[in-house]
Amino acid sequence: MNIKISKITLGSRKSLLAKEHIKIFEKKFYEVFGKSSSIKIEKKFYKTSGDAFLNKKISDIGNKGLFTKEIDDALIYGDINLGIHSLKDLPTILPKGLEIGAILKREDFREVIISNKGYKVYDLESKAVIGTSSIRRRMQLERLKKKLVIKDIRGNIDTRINKVLNKEYDAILLAYAGIKRLGIETKFNVIDPRIITPALGQGAIALVWKKTNLNVNSIIKKLNHTKTSLETECERNFLRALDGNCQTPVGGYAIIKNINGEKKIIFSFKAFSKDGVTLIKDRVCFNLNNFRTESFKLGVKVKQKIKI
Repeated sequence: MNIKISKITLGSRKSLLAKEHIKIFEKKFYEVFGKSSSIKIEKKFYKTSGDAFLNKKISDIGNKGLFTKEIDDALIYGDINLGIHSLKDLPTILPKGLEIGAILKREDFREVIISNKGYKVYDLESKAVIGTSSIRRRMQLERLKKKLVIKDIRGNIDTRINKVLNKEYDAILLAYAGIKRLGIETKFNVIDPRIITPALGQGAIALVWKKTNLNVNSIIKKLNHTKTSLETECERNFLRALDGNCQTPVGGYAIIKNINGEKKIIFSFKAFSKDGVTLIKDRVCFNLNNFRTESFKLGVKVKQKIKI
């Protein structure tokens, strides 16, 4: 292989989870290219808008690009040549000139509930104080249990867990992927995704590059996990049709399955109107040769019904 670059400069957020994502990237990189690779990996860390205003609601500081803009800018201006993100944080339409070049193998996309009492989500008591800043989680919890007290919570995973341990909240909901990647040992219960449906793209790590940087692109695309890439493309096509972002009240997950000898994409979703009154949920099956157009069409139909 004719390598034309000597260094990859990787841009990331500063959180512990973001740094764990870099370790996952490095492990995959060296699996593919070998530890003797002449390509060096340099890291630069950025404080995003979402990290800077932890005392404010996400809805009050904007939604699109909240955890990605500063890294995108660094890519555009050439300070880095690769950005690494939680896929669920990425807007469905990236800034001009940027694209998702590869997606690493997905971790478990389900949600977990953490509490001092070891609650399962169905066991939550009336007036239990639940911490979440996600409108998607909030609306599903309100459908599940009518008399919960749901309060905003911000901060990294450790901060949120400590707020439960200090009894500021009775329980919180988090992504299972982050818990697993950080090796957190706090007791939790995994939630069936049919009960609390996860964010679209949850559990996947995206690598974003500049379209014109062909040298980087030719290398990084070898890290792409095909199954994860196809499944999350289905999810993001649906979200793009809704003109959605990380605070749109919609969740879903796509899984490639072998049905009667043919590979299909099974896509399950829940979508709420902004006031939470209307809920549309379904489980649909797409062929691999047309899921891109069909998942987008489905999103358009759902958008018309819930009037996003």
